[in-house]
Amino acid sequence: MLYFDEAGYTGPDLTNNIQPYFALASIRMTADEIDCMKKDIGYCEWGKELHFKSMYTNPHGRTMLDKIFNHPLMDDNHVLPSFAYKRYCIYANIVNILVETFYYNNGINLYEGAKNLILANGLYYFAILHPNKDLVTEFENCFVTMVREPSVESITNFYRTTDKLMHNTDTKDSFFYMLSEILPTIQYIKEALTDKKFYIDLTIPLFSVSIQEWYKRTGEKDTVLFDSSEPFYANKYFMEHLRDMDVPETVVGYGKGKHVYPLPVGNMAIVKSHEEFGIQLADVFASALCFALTPREDKFVKYQDKIKSLPIFQNIKLNIAPSTNDFIEERMKETAEIDPLDFLCKHNIDISTE
Repeated sequence: MLYFDEAGYTGPDLTNNIQPYFALASIRMTADEIDCMKKDIGYCEWGKELHFKSMYTNPHGRTMLDKIFNHPLMDDNHVLPSFAYKRYCIYANIVNILVETFYYNNGINLYEGAKNLILANGLYYFAILHPNKDLVTEFENCFVTMVREPSVESITNFYRTTDKLMHNTDTKDSFFYMLSEILPTIQYIKEALTDKKFYIDLTIPLFSVSIQEWYKRTGEKDTVLFDSSEPFYANKYFMEHLRDMDVPETVVGYGKGKHVYPLPVGNMAIVKSHEEFGIQLADVFASALCFALTPREDKFVKYQDKIKSLPIFQNIKLNIAPSTNDFIEERMKETAEIDPLDFLCKHNIDISTE
């Protein structure tokens, strides 16, 4: 059984400064393992639902968290954390939503040779280093607003701000040329802003890569239980369509990022967290990851350092965050026998028909 829960969810609001990270954690445990762990940590004696946010602020809660984090079952075979850095995701979505649509209509595969990663990372790094922080913030906010609330006004504001950023005196030539990839996308803006399923909610991409990783490790199509929260409720129908695609099992994608369709998962159900210990554990790990990643200067900094040092949070490979040069260079060499986008477009009827 796989149990999923999230933390730091702000929907399509990727400019949220208070919660800059979104985390998704999954726990894979049998009923016997759950019973064993409940007994070992004294869950029945604890007598209430596990919530990291209400536990880390007091000694009693931190003692229980220590028992959880140090339990032998809470290892790589049972826990899979993932996260997304929301600010970077703004630039990744500019590329995936706008630039990719333009390239596709002009017969160019943006994902071949990692052109999408090069552009997204370039835009992000030039933006955060730009001296005019207010203008960059305006650019980011205008994009998020346009995607959340498409209108003539929001579209005009985004492209006008892009042009303003391009021609700002502090904008370097390399940043100018990368931003120039955005302006021509306006001719396809109606097409780019039509499919709400893929928009800037980060739940689907992290859930999908988590399922793929578990399938690689186990070869099992596990039953999945979600917390009854907004992101899972909103996306469950779409994820079931990916699971129920009427195609033979097919491997698509590039290099180490190859994955399987139909989505390799069994039944999916939304449950109440207070009734499922596995969901509560997923909450603990997702919330702890957001806690570890988010900068802070309060009295809990020392405890944050302790959480950061936990082995399970070291080198998290499932993430949507700026790429290293080595990763991009490796990705540039990779080829795909079947391109994921082409595959999904080809079988669009299977995943979109109600």
